[in-house]
Amino acid sequence: MAGDEASPLEDVYDLIRNQPVVNLPRDYNDDGSVRMSKFGRLDRLGEWIAACQRRDMPKIEKSTLALFAGSHGLAQHGVSLSQDGATQRRIDALQKGEATTNGLAAEAGATLRVFELALELPTKDISKEPAMSAKECASTIAFGMEAVTDNPDCISLGVLGVGGGTAAAAVACALYGGDAQYWVRAGQGVSEEINQARAGVLYKAVELHRGHMSNPLEALQRLGGRELAACVGAIIAARHQGIPVILDGFATAVAAGVIHAIDPRGIDHVIAGQETDRPAHKALLERLDLEPLLSLQLQLGEGVGGVLALPLLKAACVIANHEASSQE
Repeated sequence: MAGDEASPLEDVYDLIRNQPVVNLPRDYNDDGSVRMSKFGRLDRLGEWIAACQRRDMPKIEKSTLALFAGSHGLAQHGVSLSQDGATQRRIDALQKGEATTNGLAAEAGATLRVFELALELPTKDISKEPAMSAKECASTIAFGMEAVTDNPDCISLGVLGVGGGTAAAAVACALYGGDAQYWVRAGQGVSEEINQARAGVLYKAVELHRGHMSNPLEALQRLGGRELAACVGAIIAARHQGIPVILDGFATAVAAGVIHAIDPRGIDHVIAGQETDRPAHKALLERLDLEPLLSLQLQLGEGVGGVLALPLLKAACVIANHEASSQE
């Protein structure tokens, strides 16, 4: 890292800068004509999966839905509809198999893994001090890499945690600039009082840390949550292992944005499962050049949008393999 060779985050930079190349499918033939796609976007999707996996033909027989749960010091400022203890209750339901996400993951054939990230020790209040130390951020990124230790053919990422959306908005604001109100404004069902509370926290945080956020990983360290850092780690590890990644909502897109800010090709193995009704989510996906597979106006996180998109990727694999065999 420039100016700080001893930073614990330097190794993360090296991993991002030196990721294997994904040979993305081309839209044009060698003669310059547009390639015909009988199955439309599904044809390209199958080719993309194969490119990510470094295989001749795509395969999704084993998939994972990884959910990262974090807690935030900024939650004390009334930035969420959820109350204290909500994160742990949602985790308990997931671990007991009682959440809707459990049923959707099972239907999609995905193994659900929940990663609790020191919930008893919330990140620091970003309006007063950095959320994490560089060492803590680096270790959380490394922990997130554990999400792919079971070597799935595809992984879908999701997050949960009271205050997580505000932390993600703060990182997005640091990466791209703009108005605090724009980044924190959620979709339907969130009161103006909560939106104002979020904007207030974000404005104070950006002012406090101004001058220390030109570096994407430092912006993550100072403003983000552990769940964002873990997502960054999972995305990096997936690239090195040849695993395509499905993003869920706004927060997971922000995690991808951290990598993209360092190397735009660093998220070539990433696809957006959905576009939520959060105004800034659409704009962020456009910045990342990610076209969402679904647009269902979902307001629930927990990886639901990503796991709903998984059957489309499986269908793309079926089409690619069937078309190849029929041409032999």
